[in-house]
Amino acid sequence: DRRLRIPMLSEQEWADLMRDLRNPDDADLALAASERLQQTSGLGDVSRLRQLLKDESVFIRAAAAWPLSELLGPSGLPELFEAYQRGIDEGQDNDGFTAALVEMVEADPEGMHLALETLSRSSNPSYKENALWLRAFCAE
Repeated sequence: DRRLRIPMLSEQEWADLMRDLRNPDDADLALAASERLQQTSGLGDVSRLRQLLKDESVFIRAAAAWPLSELLGPSGLPELFEAYQRGIDEGQDNDGFTAALVEMVEADPEGMHLALETLSRSSNPSYKENALWLRAFCAE
């Protein structure tokens, strides 16, 4: 279970990932770094991943969404929704981020159903709207 993986990336591994993620000249390298981030991040990296959710780049936010969705599960939905909504508000297509959220639900539809049900009654309009949308991917 990914949530049991506590080790964190070394400072050098993190620096290398950030360099590659932010490489504007090599999209393949940036995509490979995003995949490495998802595969190698552990619970010890959650605080750094949360900072990436606030990044100016929609690509960086989506790259952080994948490991966070796996590591935090339903408890991470509010902050994932905030970053997701930011992309929507910016007019981004959010394709990578959407895929991360949908995969999160498909991996544990029963566990996600309760969290999404709760968020769909939130007074926060973006939580409510995004929870209602994402809940459609839960198996009934």
